[in-house]
Amino acid sequence: MPRIAIIGGGAAGAAVVAQFLRDAAGEERCADRALTWIVGDRAPGRGVAYETADEQHLLNVRAANMGLFADRPGDFLDYAAARGIAASGGQFLPRAIYGDYLEATLARLLATARRRVTLAARSTEAIAIRPRADAGFSIHTRDGEEIRADGVVLALGALPPASLPGVDAAAAASGAYAADAWRWPDLARAPGHVLVIGSGLTGVDTLLSAAARWPQARLTAVSRRGRWPALHSDQPLAPYADPAALIARLRERSHLGHWLRTIRAAAGAPDADWRAVLDAVRTETPRLWQSLDARQRARFLRHLRPSWETVRHRMPPQTAAKLRALQDEGRLRLLAARVRGIEVDATTADGGAGERGTPRLLARLQPRGDARERTLAADFVIQATGLESAAASTPHALVRQLVDDGVAGADPLGLGLAARTDGRLLRPDGRPWPGLYALGTLLRGAVWECTGLPEIRAAARDIARELPTALANADAAASSERCVATA
Repeated sequence: MPRIAIIGGGAAGAAVVAQFLRDAAGEERCADRALTWIVGDRAPGRGVAYETADEQHLLNVRAANMGLFADRPGDFLDYAAARGIAASGGQFLPRAIYGDYLEATLARLLATARRRVTLAARSTEAIAIRPRADAGFSIHTRDGEEIRADGVVLALGALPPASLPGVDAAAAASGAYAADAWRWPDLARAPGHVLVIGSGLTGVDTLLSAAARWPQARLTAVSRRGRWPALHSDQPLAPYADPAALIARLRERSHLGHWLRTIRAAAGAPDADWRAVLDAVRTETPRLWQSLDARQRARFLRHLRPSWETVRHRMPPQTAAKLRALQDEGRLRLLAARVRGIEVDATTADGGAGERGTPRLLARLQPRGDARERTLAADFVIQATGLESAAASTPHALVRQLVDDGVAGADPLGLGLAARTDGRLLRPDGRPWPGLYALGTLLRGAVWECTGLPEIRAAARDIARELPTALANADAAASSERCVATA
């Protein structure tokens, strides 16, 4: 019976586990297997994204396409209906409901697959993976346990954030700075002014939560370009008329300028909606990315990534309406500026904070298009800059161990781990591991488009079907070699 470990307790880990369970329940020829799911300190399946209880935090994909399985995209909508939640397929439902759906789906699948699969969920953290001399891997956990596995799937999600460059040590340790947008320190007193660094989807959720928690607080969001995410359409769009022709034109030349001109031309055509154009090339994005050389990829990250993130990761219309209301009330403003540094206001340091309990922070900002810096005082600063993926410098214990020990290589552009497009991690010398896979954020360097649910559930399906075969083939090859050696 193959032993397979899935590391990561969020939606990506849930998708892999669910696919293994579903395959085992539905296929009589499916081999028995033992699964160990190392989920960390959060509820299995919810992770950071779906642990939230704030109903303002909405999915940014319509309910009709949020099913956990690639061949059943409407499964989530069916679950909502069964719970008596009145929703149409075009709605953006709260993320907390999706977390409930993940938990319910896993429980149902485990009940039907129990004869073929054993599943042990461990509320611990994996801190090391080491290849074994007799094949397979040893996983070492924070509490000293060793777990042996024939195959391992890393479903870690985004790596933990570190404080931004320029945030001095005193500010980071002040209790008035949150490097993790989803984990805020306890404040002794409600802040009068909250500064949020980042204006993408994470920044938007952070602002809405801060506005609700502290109704009297002023809010400032700052990002380099000073843009909110683009909006989803009010209603589902008709698909782009001729996606095959569009993709064919993009494939004519692996060059960013050519792609940009082609997409702009398509979006500017009569009766075309730019969102439908981008959606039409979504499945082709990994192949386009793979056709770029290292220089072109680096150029994309320097010049086009902010614009791509703005239009690709869109927000629901009702979320945008709440932002507009906050701006109209005068509570929220958005600045286009670089954060050059954050330090403690000396007048509130060393016990000078008084009743406030924590010192005030001073952010040095360089407005876009202006060489002069300005200083902005804030009672609480939250870093909400989006997905972290730099494996070579991450504080994540497991990823650092894999890189430092030469088990896996870091992507040279800071986009996760070096991997093949099928998710198999690469050694630093470029050779793939036969039983060590990843999906989600860690694969941005290999395929770029890998963090949305449609990509995650497709990757989970492929890994759940390919990994057991890869292990069986590796075992057969090893047995053959032993037979030859003893002949």
